[in-house]
Amino acid sequence: MPIYDYECRDCGAEVSDVFQKVTDPELTVCPKCFSESGLFKVITGGLHGFMAGSNTIGSIADRNTKLNKGRINEMEAMKKERNPEPKKPWYQTQGNKSMKDINKMTDKQKAKYIMGGD
Repeated sequence: MPIYDYECRDCGAEVSDVFQKVTDPELTVCPKCFSESGLFKVITGGLHGFMAGSNTIGSIADRNTKLNKGRINEMEAMKKERNPEPKKPWYQTQGNKSMKDINKMTDKQKAKYIMGGD
């Protein structure tokens, strides 16, 4: 059910948030000054709707992302080149060897692997 606002031409009284069916007759009597035909409907920005294919901010952003994907990836790569990640200290690096590979190493190789992560 739509919500309407009314205003009186004579005394300026405002009647807000009136629930009415579209088929109901408009209010005409002012509740403040009791003027007949004093009230008129105030047009507000109440109705909103979207149509398929309309340009919303989200659809424009999606379309621009698809069109400029290469440029966006290039800019991200340039940003990473300008600000490379700092190299981690030796005690924070992780190796990529499996336990099977580590068990095959000599003690000297294990020490080097633990210290360097390679």
